[in-house]
Amino acid sequence: MGIALLVIGLVIGVGCFGFLIYKLVRFCKASPLGGVTPKVFGLDRFLFIALVAATGVGTILSSYGIVFIKQFTLSIGEHLLLAFGSYLFGTFVSLFTSSFTMYYYRPDLDAKQRKISRVLTFAAIPFMVAGLWMLTDAFAAHAAYPLVNALSFTKGLVYDDGDAGFTIKFYGILIVTGAAISYFISDHYFFKKYEKHGLLDGCLLVAFPAGIIGGRLWYCLILEPGTNIFAIRDGGMAIQGGALLGIIAGVAYMLIFRRYINIRWAMDIIIPTILIAQVMGRWGNFFNQEVYGAVTNQSSYWWLPKMVQNNMIIFGEFRVPLFFIEGVINLAGYFIIRYAVGKGLKKFLALGDISMCYLIWYGLVRVALERLRDGEFEYQNSWITALVFIGIGVLGIVGFHVYDLIRKKKGLPPKNLETI
Repeated sequence: MGIALLVIGLVIGVGCFGFLIYKLVRFCKASPLGGVTPKVFGLDRFLFIALVAATGVGTILSSYGIVFIKQFTLSIGEHLLLAFGSYLFGTFVSLFTSSFTMYYYRPDLDAKQRKISRVLTFAAIPFMVAGLWMLTDAFAAHAAYPLVNALSFTKGLVYDDGDAGFTIKFYGILIVTGAAISYFISDHYFFKKYEKHGLLDGCLLVAFPAGIIGGRLWYCLILEPGTNIFAIRDGGMAIQGGALLGIIAGVAYMLIFRRYINIRWAMDIIIPTILIAQVMGRWGNFFNQEVYGAVTNQSSYWWLPKMVQNNMIIFGEFRVPLFFIEGVINLAGYFIIRYAVGKGLKKFLALGDISMCYLIWYGLVRVALERLRDGEFEYQNSWITALVFIGIGVLGIVGFHVYDLIRKKKGLPPKNLETI
């Protein structure tokens, strides 16, 4: 029964969500509206509501499929959390995706439709989070340390300790998801300026693999010398190397293949979004039981989801959820850099300053948090590198301003006329 429920739920949920995306993509690629206002995002109102609601139903069935397969025993309260949370999560993921797509990819909608799309996009986020929170709390009692962290093609959902055959790690899925979010945010700004999507496709295909290679090399050559570089499935990545080589590769691509784009403007758009990708990566660390701090009092973290609390009890003692703290700080960092600095201090900025703020923020976060890992200071090189990143960021800002000042004194036209 469990397998049947899971399959039916996936067919309904994924099928309806996929069909919704298909219709949205077709509508977004259609010719300009010519003043015609679509009923509901280019879909019949009844069809749109049915697809969104059916996605929620599919999520409920899939969740209960897992309950029966794993033979979980749930209380009445947990049943309510599971059913309501699953439905909220599935439904509002669909609604968020639809409204986000229409707002960012159909700028020719009339003012009323754009306003509705924007409101729905932001309104859906807390409901998605609430649904996921309730869903995970329902499973929390059955998802204690160590939590499953991989999909095995022979054993299903497992905690991969090297004996699960060919697996897909959640860490990898979340890394790719972070890269995709970074891409779509950047693509939106490029579309606003150049009225064309896809300008960053090649850049992503170059920078993302370069980031993976850089992260692996940094780990194997600096943090853990002697580690087999090619044994990547055994784990071991370092964001320092990933960010550095990824940025270098991306900048090189833009300079070679997108010469008509101001590289400093592009850096200001793309580089801060790495912080969002890092947030997703930290949740990958959670599933791998990595990036946690010293032993602490669990009652201080009562506000965390129960699943997170349960999986911070490592070696029998509750640990500081450092992955969560760093993720929240980095998410806040993106908005601070993009809006508080990028908008609030706009008249004082030169192009390129925003990208350098990423390096400074990253360095400050690592300096503050690195010593908190597991009550030890295991990777002193990471702390030293963080200081180097801060220094590069400060020198970069000074360099951009000095360069623009020299051009101004020579009577040359400024290169920072473009703004975000």
